[in-house]
Amino acid sequence: MKKRDAPTNSPRLSIHTSEEKFALALVTPAFLITVLIVLIPLLYAFYLSFNRAEVIVVGGQGGLVTEFSGLRNYLYFLSSADFWYSVRTTLYFTVASLAVELVLGIIVALLLNEEFRGRGLVRTLLILPWAVPTVVNARMWGLIFEPHAYGALNGLLQTLHLLGPERTINYLAPIPLFQNAPLLGELTSWLGVTRGLTWIIVADTWKTLPVVALLLLAGLQSIPLDLYSAAKVDGANAWQRFWLITLPLLRPIILIVLVYRTMELFRVFDIIYILMAYTIPVLGVVTFQQSFVFGNFGKGAAIAFLIGLLVLLLANGYIRLIDLEERE
Repeated sequence: MKKRDAPTNSPRLSIHTSEEKFALALVTPAFLITVLIVLIPLLYAFYLSFNRAEVIVVGGQGGLVTEFSGLRNYLYFLSSADFWYSVRTTLYFTVASLAVELVLGIIVALLLNEEFRGRGLVRTLLILPWAVPTVVNARMWGLIFEPHAYGALNGLLQTLHLLGPERTINYLAPIPLFQNAPLLGELTSWLGVTRGLTWIIVADTWKTLPVVALLLLAGLQSIPLDLYSAAKVDGANAWQRFWLITLPLLRPIILIVLVYRTMELFRVFDIIYILMAYTIPVLGVVTFQQSFVFGNFGKGAAIAFLIGLLVLLLANGYIRLIDLEERE
């Protein structure tokens, strides 16, 4: 006697299908919005990068005129000394900011990992600088660095009698650091390291240090305390426990922080533009200048994709390091 096939329209199958349709209905609007606001502009910018796309004004009316130019926009930047100067300045800003944020982030995370009265309140207050919008943060530091006597930092130094009553410091001046030193001055000039860029690193670190410290704190709290107890029994001091236990076990979290912050720092624009306009030619500022000041949208799109390529190369290197960590 033949076995009868199970009915395909079982209640369980229909419920499963209806759940899939409902989930698809929920996801579809978000997907379409993503396509509209991300994918389409991205493809259009990619198209513009292969064109001479400029805004031309005739008779009081303007419009975007495009003419196919192939790889000319990319070759223009790759052969430009100014572009590579911007790359060096951006790399310095990225590396210097990462170094400061990681060192201070580890110190803050270690302090917050200790038991003390009011630790929860301190952790809550720590996140406040990160919650401040970048524009507000930049304006605040602009008032602090104001070169006149009413600037907060100059006023504080004068109150403490560390500056004379008639003397002020222009902290955001585009003056190369160590310009009088024979070799160091040439290096800082080649990298585009100025006094203003150094203080911008301070301002940006103030905002982003909390999130770096909290990520590292999460990594610290995942380390088993038994390892430290065993190390103490073996006679390891505090530095040895940090170097042999804490730092190696924090390496995966550190690499994640490096990926996250590198992608943000390498395309920095807002805080530098607000504080110093076009005097520090990092890649983000150059992209904005080409597109919205000079009206060369083709060149602006090309440099934007070059930034994306450089970020992808850096991120790929970090991801390979993370994979090696996981295999070990």
